[in-house]
Amino acid sequence: MNRLIFSLLGWMAAVSVVAQQPLSEADMVALALANSPAIRASDLSIRQNQQLLKGAYTIPNLDVFTDSPTGNFYTIGVNQSFQLPTVYKRQYQLQNSQIGLAQTEKRITENDLRFRVRNLYLALQYGEALWQQYQIQDSVYNQLRIIAGRQFVAGQIDYLSKTFTESQADEVRNQLVQARTDVVTVTRQLQQLLGRAEPIRAAAFQRNQLNVVPSGADSVAFGQNPALAFFRQTELISQQQIGLERARSLPGVVVGYYNQGSRETETSLRFRFGLTLPVWFGQYRSRTTAAQTGLQLAQQRTAAQVQTLSVDLQQAQGDYLKFRQALEFYETTALRQADDLINTARRLVESGQTDFVSFLRTTNDAYTIRQRYLDALRNYNQSVLTINYLTGNL
Repeated sequence: MNRLIFSLLGWMAAVSVVAQQPLSEADMVALALANSPAIRASDLSIRQNQQLLKGAYTIPNLDVFTDSPTGNFYTIGVNQSFQLPTVYKRQYQLQNSQIGLAQTEKRITENDLRFRVRNLYLALQYGEALWQQYQIQDSVYNQLRIIAGRQFVAGQIDYLSKTFTESQADEVRNQLVQARTDVVTVTRQLQQLLGRAEPIRAAAFQRNQLNVVPSGADSVAFGQNPALAFFRQTELISQQQIGLERARSLPGVVVGYYNQGSRETETSLRFRFGLTLPVWFGQYRSRTTAAQTGLQLAQQRTAAQVQTLSVDLQQAQGDYLKFRQALEFYETTALRQADDLINTARRLVESGQTDFVSFLRTTNDAYTIRQRYLDALRNYNQSVLTINYLTGNL
């Protein structure tokens, strides 16, 4: 038994899962962006707003009418009204800003999609690493179950040792099945986002290499968070809306052609010129006031977004510091201690200084440390992703 245990423990480090070539995180993000209906919808929204740009110079329809100025015959007349050039200029600027808003919405969609794909990629890396560990542990414990059964029949161990070994093996097998189910579920989610049916495997589980924004109260202000850019763009649109409403309250111009007299009236006397006077000041005042309120609303929403991002970023930065410390502990101390536990337990079993149950309990502790290391690595990478998502740097 001792030799078999020794060989199993030495074999654990060499076990690996045979699978297809892994995809990098960047490859998965690129595939998801290329196959996303949400991104295509954002592109169509941008195109639609660009198409509306020419409509910023829309002129009212031409009025064509017939009239009998003398009561003896009918004449045809035309009228055309215009706003002042300032109105059309401000409408054009406003529509340009609407294009910018649509582009910012696309950035939000891209940022959210990148974050979602990277989160799933992290879940797949963690799931595959955990599954591989349980595969190793399951192989070892299954062999130990067989050995314990034989030794119980031979009278070398008692019923408690046999039952404890079986329970540990069953628990590991249960964890293995659950880990495999998690991997399958995450893989299917990624396949859906990437638009591919081929099997997907992640690269080796390691530290996230994305840069991290240093902690500080002004971190959000220097970030590229697209949601914050969206609210700032709505502020700009609200300001331009105020200018447009004020321009619309100015007089307009009317030109026309209308025969006011007999057929012999000179052509030069048939033209008419005039102004459209905004005598109903109340409606213009109310629209301008509403636009000013809209600006205040946009400013408060921007302030609320800054507040929310600041709080979330502080939490993410705190998590980053906490999980970085935990990860460094496992990498510098705990993993070495786990190896020491396994090696010591092996030597004690080989020399007959410990029993079967103590050996299993010690190796369980070592595997628990390794699993906690995987948890710490996942939490650390998650905190890095969250910080970069909040600052718009994914």
